[in-house]
Amino acid sequence: MLEINEQLAAMIITATNLYSQVKEHIKAKGYKDDEFPGNVLEDMSDKVCKMITDLGDVVGRDIINQALDEEEKRSNSPYPKGYVSEDASKCL
Repeated sequence: MLEINEQLAAMIITATNLYSQVKEHIKAKGYKDDEFPGNVLEDMSDKVCKMITDLGDVVGRDIINQALDEEEKRSNSPYPKGYVSEDASKCL
């Protein structure tokens, strides 16, 4: 079974919340993108967005590695795919 690392998921949630709060603050204050402090906050939100996508890449890579490990375990099994032991076939 594939699992998502809980720490990575928590980091994505935290970063997403920060991104939303920054965007809400910019909108609530009516800051302009090309004037201080709006330009600084907008730059920061872009960096947080990049962080979210980078974390998504890490989660994706982790899932791919898990899937590859599972496939390797199956391919190294001494039994052919779909094999059912004689004992187990009696239960069918």
